[in-house]
This record gives sequence, C-alpha cells and structure tokens, in this order.
Amino acid sequence: MDSSANGLRSLQEESNRILILGNSETNGSDNSVCTSKYSILTFFPKALREQFRRVGNVYFLTIGVIMFIGQYTDAWNSSISPWTTLGPLGIVISVSLVQEGYADVARHRNDKKTNTHPCILLKCAEDLDKSDKKRVRDETVLNGEDLEFLLDVHHRGGGKSSLPDVNETSVSIDVEKEKTKSVKLAFERVERKDIYAGDIVLVKSRDMVPADIVLLASSNQGGSAYIETSSIDGETNLKLRASPRITDDLATGSSIRNLNLITEAETLEQAAKRLVRLTLLGYPGGKNAADNPANNSSGRNMIKQKSTIIKGKFSTTRKSLAFRGSLTSSVDKKAKAEDKERYVTSLLSEPPNPNVNNYTGKLTLPPGKDGDPSITLPLNNENILLRGAVLRNTEWAVGVACFTGDDTKLVLNSFTTPSKFSNLDVLMNKTIYVILFVMLICILLLAAGAVVTNDDRFDTYWIFGINNNTTQAWPYLPDLPPPEWETGTENFVQQMFLFITLLNNFVPLSLYVTVEIVTFCMMYFINSDRDMYHAKTDTPASAKSTIVTDLGRVSYIFSDKTGTLTRNVMRFKRCSVDGLAFGAPIEKKSPKATQEKEEEKSKEGDGNISSEAFHPLKQLLVGTVSIPSLETREAESNVEVILPGEKTLTFNAEMFLRVMSLCHTVVV
Repeated sequence: MDSSANGLRSLQEESNRILILGNSETNGSDNSVCTSKYSILTFFPKALREQFRRVGNVYFLTIGVIMFIGQYTDAWNSSISPWTTLGPLGIVISVSLVQEGYADVARHRNDKKTNTHPCILLKCAEDLDKSDKKRVRDETVLNGEDLEFLLDVHHRGGGKSSLPDVNETSVSIDVEKEKTKSVKLAFERVERKDIYAGDIVLVKSRDMVPADIVLLASSNQGGSAYIETSSIDGETNLKLRASPRITDDLATGSSIRNLNLITEAETLEQAAKRLVRLTLLGYPGGKNAADNPANNSSGRNMIKQKSTIIKGKFSTTRKSLAFRGSLTSSVDKKAKAEDKERYVTSLLSEPPNPNVNNYTGKLTLPPGKDGDPSITLPLNNENILLRGAVLRNTEWAVGVACFTGDDTKLVLNSFTTPSKFSNLDVLMNKTIYVILFVMLICILLLAAGAVVTNDDRFDTYWIFGINNNTTQAWPYLPDLPPPEWETGTENFVQQMFLFITLLNNFVPLSLYVTVEIVTFCMMYFINSDRDMYHAKTDTPASAKSTIVTDLGRVSYIFSDKTGTLTRNVMRFKRCSVDGLAFGAPIEKKSPKATQEKEEEKSKEGDGNISSEAFHPLKQLLVGTVSIPSLETREAESNVEVILPGEKTLTFNAEMFLRVMSLCHTVVV
C-alpha cells in the first residue's frame, strides 16, 4: 500500500514543472506559435490531398488515366485524347493551389508578426555584455540604462531577515559579516518567440501578455494588476490579478512576521531591487530554495531534491522538447563561489493543460535567516496572467514565465486550422454522386448491348477487318491477298472502358472551372471593398479562407453576448449618494403604460424634459448644481422625495455621476 502511494506521489512530482526564477529553460518549448497549415515541404502533398477531397477532381483524374492507358497501350481503345481532360484539370487544380497558398501566406505573415513582436525581459547586464549574440537593451525603459544594486553575499546571522523590504533605500549589512557585491540589471528587448520558461518578463500597459506568467510585481498598490481577457473568453470587463503574498499563518517566525512581498505601490526600480535579491538575477550561483535542509524538519517542504539539478518532465506538446530524468540547469554554468550559500526562489507549477479557469502551483522563497525553513506561497488562478490577455489600468507588471509557446493555455485551447469544405462543394459532391450513378448504369447497359450486338453481327464485321478465318481473301476482291484479320471483338470490360471515355462529359469540367473563377473573384472583391476598410488603422478586409461562397447563404446570426450585434442602450433610472436622490421617481404602472409614456417623452425631445426628474448631468461640467427644495419637488410630483431642503452636490455625488456617465460602472 505504501509502495503504490509512493509511486503515485513520485509520478505526480515528475509531471509537475520546476523552474528557478531567472533561469531560462532553453531546452523546453520556446514562445513561438504557428497557425499556418502548410510549410514549403508539406505544401504540395497536403494541398493536393485537399484538392482531391472533391469527388469531381478524383473523377476527372481517373478518366484521364483511363484515356491515357487506352491511347498509348493496347489494353482498350480511347475515343478522346487524354490531354483534353488532364490539361483543364491541371489548370483548375493550379488555380486552387494558388488560392490556398495565398491564404496560407497571410497566416505565415500573421505568425511572423506575432512571434517577432518586441518584449522586455529582466536580465543580468553582465550576461548581455558577454554574450556572443547581439543583445540590445530596451530604450523605452529608463532610457536603456542599467540598474545597479548592492547585495549581501552571505545569509545574515541573528534575527534579522534577509528578505528585502520594499521601502529600504540601501542594503543593511551585518557588522560581523560585511561583504557585499554589485549587480547590474538590464532590461533586454527580445522578440516574443525568444521567451522561455523561467524568464522574468516586463509587460507595459495595453500590451498583450506574451506568455503565461505568474505575477510578481506591478505599479498598483499591493502588486495587483487588471487584465482584459476578451481574446480568451470574450469578456470585456477587467479582471483583477494579484501578486502572491505572505499571509499571517505562513509568517510564523519573528523575523518575517507581518512581512508582505508587496505592501504598497512601488516603482519599477523598487520592484527590480526586490526581485534581484530573490532570483538568479542577483545570485547566479544560488541554490533552489526548495533544497533548504531546514524544510524537512519544518514540514513545509513540498519538493524533494538531492542536488541543484532540476528534475522534472516537460509536457510533450507539439513543439515542447520532452525529456525524462534530470536536466542540468544553467545555474551550474554560472555558479560562483560566493553565491553557493544563497538560496533563490523556485516555482513548482502544474503541467501544461487547457483549463483557463484553474491554476495550481507554489512559490518557494529563500529563508528569512540562517537555519529557518524556506517560505512557501500557494498560487492559484488569481496569480497568473494568461497569454492573449491585455494589461489595463496598470502602468507595468512583472512576472515569471511558467508556460510558453505551445504549452500556454491559449494555444492548448486552440485547434489546428481545419480544412473547411463549403456548402457549395458538398452540394457538388452529392450531385456528382448521382451523376456517376446514372453514368455507371448507362455504361453497363451500353457495354452489355455492344457485346451482344457484336456476337450477333460478327459475320458482317469483315468491313472492319474482323474475321475468324485469317486466310480468307477480301470479299468481292478475290484477286487481292488476304489482309491481317482480327479474330475477335472487344470484351465486356474493354467495351466498358471505351464507353467511359465516350461519356466522360456527363460531369462537366467547366463547372469546376466556373466555381474556381467565381471564388477567386469574390476573394478579390472582399479584399478591395472600400466599405470594409478601416481608415484609422489602415486595415482592409482580408479573405483568409476559400469558402467565401457560403457568405451569401447566411440567414441568421446567433450571438451569446448581449450588445454585440444589437444596440446596447443603458438608461439611468435612479440612485442615492450621500443621502441625495437622483433620477425620476419610479411609478409602478403596467408595462404597456410605461412604454407609451417613454415613447411620448422621446418624441418631445431634449427641450421638454419632464419636471418629475432631476437632471444634474447637464450641468456637472459647468459648476455646482443646485438641488430643488423639498417643498418644490413635492409640489411638482405627488411622490415621496427624500431630499432635505436646499443642497448642493457633494464631492462623492459629483464624482459618482461623472464616472457613471463616462464608464457606466462605479466600484464602491
């Protein structure tokens, strides 16, 4: 029982992903995404296979082969040259291949634009300067300048915590072990495809999150960030994400009690200083905080390892590099003698999966002081920013990439570009099946009739050079030598192939030629349509599929989102702020009467506003708004009003109405 439980536990640990913050897992999946259907090597095999999904193309190819064999061999006779069928078929297929290639080139361009979009990574400046490749700093962050920090080399003794305080301006050094080093941090500009798991990513406001990242810091208070996930789940409302924090039940030691990772709003420099002290950016030779021997005695250890070798198994997705056993991290390559006693933060993450609403993992922080266990922070869906989300209402956010490329939840939820078949193609296939059935019956009847007729009239076929007696002279010409007589007529199979070539026009090849020309012209008209051109972004319409013939068959459009295809009108009814009521009193009447009353008010226009309603919004931008007295309001309407005498708008009321008029939503 114990052995099976241990085996299950080890299997679960193998399936998880262990990352050291600041260590790029270059052996894993990169961050490139491919949505195209073909490559240079696979275009012709795959595209030709797609073309011969059409029954008509298979039919004409078969007819052409039968004609070719009958024309250039003695197997049977062909009444028509094979090139009269194979030539037009080649032209039709060539036009279709051009259309498929043009649509796939657009996908390749979109993939290239996505994969080469510039992103910002936090890197050690020394690595950038010593790299053989040309690596550039991002000029939009601190004008491309590096940040320099002084770090303590060894753990501090006594009761002072080595975890950094956000508000401290310099590094506190223990008097007994005064030894520091200088570390420079650079903001490197890379292409989106060059992001790997373990990289620390900087995302700016209104930028798309380039990979699935665990949020570590942001410009907002408490390290929170707002994201828009419309490209993931279609929701346009902003979602709040938070950085992991040390809670009171975790901060049991006196040295780390009441210590949070992020307490107040911090600057980018403060966030960088905090992350440098916790990751490989500051201590390239640091060890995994999960390997702290004190973890076992405290009962907080959730990861069991015996060395600084990262063990795990990356998921075997489309472009991930799967491995089993052990993977030596780049920590060993950068190890320095003075960093060997330092612990750095590690991330234990769930394996890649397509569930966008759940995430489980844990962040293991270095211990507060020598001899203390590492600090473990649980992670959930509130701590992760998914690829495809857009950062909103947040100046910047920093996080560690946990899933990249084909391992991201957005890509795992996507599917390979399907080979779509238009309704017109389906209809033509069904029609051709019926035509082929009728054609087959005709061929069988004609072949059988030809065999029976040849047998009955064989003696009269001497005029065609057919005779059983090969020594007989020509009738009516006995003086001439006997010709080379053929001793028999064609059998049933030969007659059948002959009639196949004769009746090949049952399926008109011009039908496919016409359809391909119409499809090509419709795609051109869509791409050139001025009514579908967006001038502000210089974006024309783009026909990315060859099934544009189905657009004329659309009768109904169903949408599960209110306001997408309808007029979403939000009407202000009534509210109360600081004891002040705004809006017309709500009278309980029948729905029909209320609708008729609203229609009458809308016909009157803005000049005849009902006296029952208080409308301060028209004067908010001008100045203070006077509120009618209670007696005046009661005289004008027989409805109870809660307004006390003559008042002016309070600050809260004015701001509430301003935000309501601009955003339609107020968070109180």
